[in-house]
Formats: sequence, C-alpha cells, structure tokens
Amino acid sequence: MTVYRLAYLSRPAPGITAADVRAIAASAARRNGDLAVTGMLIHEFNRFIQLLEGPLEAIEALMTAIIADGRHTDIRIFLRQSAAAPSLSRWIMWSDFDRMAMSKHELELREEIVRAALESLAELDAERRYAGAAEDGAA
Repeated sequence: MTVYRLAYLSRPAPGITAADVRAIAASAARRNGDLAVTGMLIHEFNRFIQLLEGPLEAIEALMTAIIADGRHTDIRIFLRQSAAAPSLSRWIMWSDFDRMAMSKHELELREEIVRAALESLAELDAERRYAGAAEDGAA
C-alpha cells in the first residue's frame, strides 16, 4: 500500500500551554483514526513539527484544516513524499508526551524529522537574510 507523507513545522500561537498541546494531539488522534492517517506531533524549539502519513486526499484535507487553525502560525512544509508503507502504523497520533513508548525505529524517525525541520529553518533564515540584504542593497 502506498502512503503519502507530509511534514511541516510551525510556531505555536502565544499562550499555548502543555495542556493545549495534549488537547491538540488528542483531537488529532480522533480525526486521524477516521481518516486512516497516522502521525507524529513534536513540540520542540518553540515549534510544532508534525509528520502525517496516509491517503493523499486525507493529508491534503488535514493540511487545509491545519493551515486554518489559529493555534499556530508560520507553517512551512518541508517534506512531501510517497512511501511503500507507513513508518508510524501503530500511532494514530504520537506526541512528545508518549516518548517513552516509542520503539528504537520510531525514535530514530523522530530525530530524522527534527533534523529535517532544523535544516528547513536554516534555509528559511538564509532566504530571509538574502532578501534583507537585497533590499538593503537596492536602497
């Protein structure tokens, strides 16, 4: 079975608490189960990092809802790919609060996603610096 994988990072809205993150993960777990989607929600470096896996149409519908969700801003998609099978098949929605329950493979995947998110942030920072330098040079 081919699955679609998408990962993004975003910035939590001001005032988001650990209880809010738990509520987000619980809500996502209910919704994802209905859509045959699995996922991982990480809250690190004052960012949300999320990996979603499932049918393309379901992932696209979820991203539309996620983009409209006011609990986070500055959404940046940094991974889109197809895979032969889901990597998180036992997790409707894993979150940082479940870290002790993760297998070695799942922990490695978590680190890989965090690393890719950090690389994406570095690229975004470089783009913003380049744009700022270009504006300064044009003035």
